[in-house]
Amino acid sequence: MMEFYNLRSASVLSSSEAVYGRPGWETQFGRAEWTHIVDMEQVICPVRPGHRRPGKRVGELVIVLPSPKTGDFAWTWYSDCLITDRVLNLFRQAGLTGFQDLPVKVEKVKKQRGSDGVLAPVLWELSVTGKGGDACPESGIRVIETCEACNLIRYSSYRNGIIVDKEQWDGSDFFTVNGYPRFILVTERVRDLVTRNGLTNCMLIPSRKLRWQSLTRPEDSHRPWP
Repeated sequence: MMEFYNLRSASVLSSSEAVYGRPGWETQFGRAEWTHIVDMEQVICPVRPGHRRPGKRVGELVIVLPSPKTGDFAWTWYSDCLITDRVLNLFRQAGLTGFQDLPVKVEKVKKQRGSDGVLAPVLWELSVTGKGGDACPESGIRVIETCEACNLIRYSSYRNGIIVDKEQWDGSDFFTVNGYPRFILVTERVRDLVTRNGLTNCMLIPSRKLRWQSLTRPEDSHRPWP
């Protein structure tokens, strides 16, 4: 049976179901910050004021690293996945599919004692292009609201992990399912490459074992418009 995995930051909250990764990596490496010049589109609904929300990021990603220590992966507070030259080359050599590598500008590395003169690492944003379509109904993910005026589609939480519908999946090694664009899903090929090379500052969790971590769910507070 083919298994899919969620590639994510090495958070202690998710460690119980992980097949790879150390929770201590997040503390060791920290998370990168967006600089003040990074901006996002603002979606303003002409019909429903409550649908106002941030859209896509505008322009390239410019960051501040928390320290000179960088793992093979780096993560921002907005869950952007960043990779080093080494990782990008491994992905390319393996012929992995479903992603674009976008340049990242490191504006600053926060200083630590004795870190003067440390060169910023070359990083790339892992932009996922693969498509998984709608998750299987067993996941519990469903559309709870749509708005034609501003193209909003709001989804419910997952109840039984994210179960990939292989009939809708486009076969990419990196992909996302509808409603969860920040959840990077990967194939066993990615899992094997990550574990074989001992890549640091990432975690792999079987997508079907993902557990909802927030106290509230989108469907709990949803009130349909008349």
